[in-house]
Amino acid sequence: MTLRCVLGAAVLLAPAVAHPAPDNARQYNGPAQVEGTPEPPPEASEPTEQPPSAPQGQPPAPKDPVASPSKPKKNFNPRIPKIEAARGAVVQPWVRNTLYTEWYRENYNTEGSDDNFVSLVNRLNLGQDTRMKRATVGTQFRIDSQNIWFTEDRGCSEAMGTCVPVENDVRLERATVRLDTKHVSAYGGDFNVNMGRGLGLSVRKIDEIGVDATIKGGRVDVRTKPIRATAIAGFANRQNSDFATRQLIPDPGYPAKSYTFSQDANEAGCDVDGALDPDTGNPLWTICSDFVAGGRVEVPLPGRVDVGANYVYLDFGDEVTAGVIDEYLHQFGGDVGRARIGGVWDTFIGASGLIRNPNLVGTEFESQTYNGYSIYGSNTFYAGTTTVLVEGKHYRDYLMAVGQNALLQYTENPTLEREDQQVPGNLNATGGRMRVDHTWRERGLTVFGNTLAYAYAQNERQSQFALEDSEGLLATHNFGGIIYRKPKSDLVVQASAGYRHERWLREPTPGEGALRRRFPHAEFYVTVPVARTGSLVHALSFRGEGRWENLATVGQREDFFRGLFTFGYSMSPWFSVTYLQGFDTELPTPPGEPSLTEEECSGGTGSTCRPHLWPGMQAQINIWGSSFIRIFAGRQVGGRVCVNGSCRTLPDFEGVRSELVFSF
Repeated sequence: MTLRCVLGAAVLLAPAVAHPAPDNARQYNGPAQVEGTPEPPPEASEPTEQPPSAPQGQPPAPKDPVASPSKPKKNFNPRIPKIEAARGAVVQPWVRNTLYTEWYRENYNTEGSDDNFVSLVNRLNLGQDTRMKRATVGTQFRIDSQNIWFTEDRGCSEAMGTCVPVENDVRLERATVRLDTKHVSAYGGDFNVNMGRGLGLSVRKIDEIGVDATIKGGRVDVRTKPIRATAIAGFANRQNSDFATRQLIPDPGYPAKSYTFSQDANEAGCDVDGALDPDTGNPLWTICSDFVAGGRVEVPLPGRVDVGANYVYLDFGDEVTAGVIDEYLHQFGGDVGRARIGGVWDTFIGASGLIRNPNLVGTEFESQTYNGYSIYGSNTFYAGTTTVLVEGKHYRDYLMAVGQNALLQYTENPTLEREDQQVPGNLNATGGRMRVDHTWRERGLTVFGNTLAYAYAQNERQSQFALEDSEGLLATHNFGGIIYRKPKSDLVVQASAGYRHERWLREPTPGEGALRRRFPHAEFYVTVPVARTGSLVHALSFRGEGRWENLATVGQREDFFRGLFTFGYSMSPWFSVTYLQGFDTELPTPPGEPSLTEEECSGGTGSTCRPHLWPGMQAQINIWGSSFIRIFAGRQVGGRVCVNGSCRTLPDFEGVRSELVFSF
C-alpha cells in the first residue's frame, strides 16, 4: 500500500495475517450477476453486517494463515436453539450486536467543534430464518443508536447552526423481509444491488470509505435455465451515522423537492417538515431521497457465452435546480463474456451509457444536462501456472451522481488500479494495463509484474486528451514483487516495489514542469511461526511500507515521506497484539511535536499543521465463534481513499477506539 490513508487503514490488521499481493490477477467467471442479500447458508442466514476483520471503515484483513491449521476441531459458537414449527418448518432466530466506544481527541482539521468527545455507538441486528419444504422466509432488522458526550466546550453555537452535526441519534436503519424459492426470490425493505461489474447500478457497503448503502423498496429475482432476471424499485438509503466523524449525514438526495411522477414531493407523501428528523431523514423508514428503479436480464447462450443487459432510472430528490425543474437520469448497458475459450482464455466486454436531464435541453438549465458512456474489457490467459491479465477502459463523462452529499455514486467503474491506490480521475479516463503472474507450486513461490497507463481528466465535461486548459493528464504505474509461502509451514514472505508518475499531457509552461505527482514505493511483509502449544500457534509478524513523494501544485512543490511499520505477536486463534508506527512529513508539525524536517508551523486559527509521527497499539481477543473485542489506541492518519472510483477524504484520528461484537 502506498497512499496516505494506509497509515490509518493498516492499524487494524491482525499481526499474523499474510497480506496477498495487491490486485492479484483475476479470473473471469461470466458476467457479474446482480447481487443482493446473500442466499442463506445451509443452516441459517447470518446478519447482513458480517464480523469485520477491521473496525468499521477500515479495509478487511485477509484470512489468518497461521490461525487456520491450529483451530480446535470443535469451535464453540453458541446459537439460539432452533424452533420446530408446524408442517416441518424450522425457525432459526439470531442476534448480533456490535458496540463501538470511541474517544475522539483530535482530528487535526481547522474545525474545533468536532474534537474532544466520547461516543457510544451500537448496532443491534435481529432476525430469523424459517425453512419450509419449498421455501425459506427470512426477516432482519437493524437498530442504530449513538450517544455523544463532549469533554470540553465546543466553542460554537448550536442555535446559530455553527456546530458540526455530531449529535445523539437512534433509528431503524435496516429492515428486510425475504422469500426464497427454487426459482424466485422476493425482497421487501433493504437490499443491495450490483449490475454489470459496476458499470451498471452498484449500491453496496464499502467499508474503506464508510459507505453502507442500500435501496429500500422491493426486489424480485427470477432464476431459470434459459434466463435470469431482476427487477428493483425503491429509495436510496445510507447509514446515517458516519463512521469517521460520527456526524449525522442525510440519505442521498434528501430532502426531495420533486419527482418526475410528482412535481411537488409533498404530494407524494414526502412531508419533510413533518418528519421526525427533518435534517437527516425519517428514523423509522427512508423516504424523500433519490428514487431508483430498473432491472437486469442475463441469458446463457450456446458455447458457454453469457449475455447481459440492464436499465436504471434514477430520479434525483434534492436537485441542483431544486424547486424549479425535476432532474433525472437514464442508464442502460450490456455485456458479453465467454469463459475458457480453448481452455486458456476468458474474455469479457461491457458498455454502458447515461442520459442526464434530457428535459432540460434547450432551456436556461441546459448546463445541467450531459450524456456519458463507458466501455470496459478484460482478457485473462492461462498457460500452466502462468496467468496474464489484460484490461482496458474508456470512459467519457460517466458519472451518475453529481455532488452527492452521501458519498454514493451509484456506479463503480473498474479502475485497473491496485486496491491501495488513490485514483486521480475515473469518470473521464482511457487506458489499459497488463499483469503477469507465475507460480512454482512445489516451491511455494509466486512472482508478478504489472504495468499500467491511462489518460484522464479530473472533472466532468473535460477531455482526457485535451492539451489546452490543463485538462488532460497521464498516469503510469509499474510494480512487481514476490510471494513466498514455505511448503508445509506457516512462514510467509511478501515483497513488492514500484514507481508511479502522474503528469500533464500538455507542454510545460515557462517556469513550470509537467510533473504533478510521482513516487517510488516499496512494501514488505513477513510472518514467522515460532512455537506451538497444543492447538495454539505463536507467531511474530513484521510489516513495512513507504514511499517518497514529489507533489507539484501551482507555484509550489513538495517532497515528503509517508510510511507505516508494524510489529506484532499472535497466539492464534485467540489473541493478537500489534505496535504500529506511521510517518507523514507532508506538513510541518504543531508546536511541541517531534519534527523530521526543518519546516516550521505558523500556528494560529486555521492552521493545517499535523504530526510527523503516528504511533498506535492494537489488541484483539476472540471470544467465541464470530464474537470478539478489539481495542486501538493512538493516532491514525487520514487522507484520500478510493475504492473502485468511489473516493473520500477521511479525517485524521487521535484517541481510543474499541469494538465489542457478540453473535448468537
